[in-house]
Amino acid sequence: MGMREGVMPADPEQAAALELVHRLRDIVLRWELAIGEFARATGLHATDVRALVSLLDAERAEVEATPSWLAQQLGMTSQATTAVIRRLEAAGHVERLRSRTDGRSTRLQVSDSAVDLGWQFFGPLLDRMIATTRTLDPDQQKLVKGYLTAVSEALG
Repeated sequence: MGMREGVMPADPEQAAALELVHRLRDIVLRWELAIGEFARATGLHATDVRALVSLLDAERAEVEATPSWLAQQLGMTSQATTAVIRRLEAAGHVERLRSRTDGRSTRLQVSDSAVDLGWQFFGPLLDRMIATTRTLDPDQQKLVKGYLTAVSEALG
């Protein structure tokens, strides 16, 4: 009895591509487990951790993270996002600051203490990932970055 095509494609190129997709899925699952462990250790909801990651990504990209921007990133209603923001504010993980461009609106920023907490937990994991990445030469890193960017865009 042969393997089903959707489980193991007969075409070797298709099978090799699917193997890469499975490696990516494995990475995503391991990352989600780490996020869940961090959430449990800090008493946060998984959505709260996703919000913190989104806010940190915005800061790195120099995007002003407003409450409505965060709602869009999380795929949540403004009411549900307000609850997330309130929990994070109450825990001291997020600060509301005046917008740099519109003094009437607010922007959200992850607190220094939350950044420190994240590094305490994720630092060793990130250090291992960085060390692994640094084994690649610049051309290999560029190739992997291009591939991962294309995969991210394919996911929508």
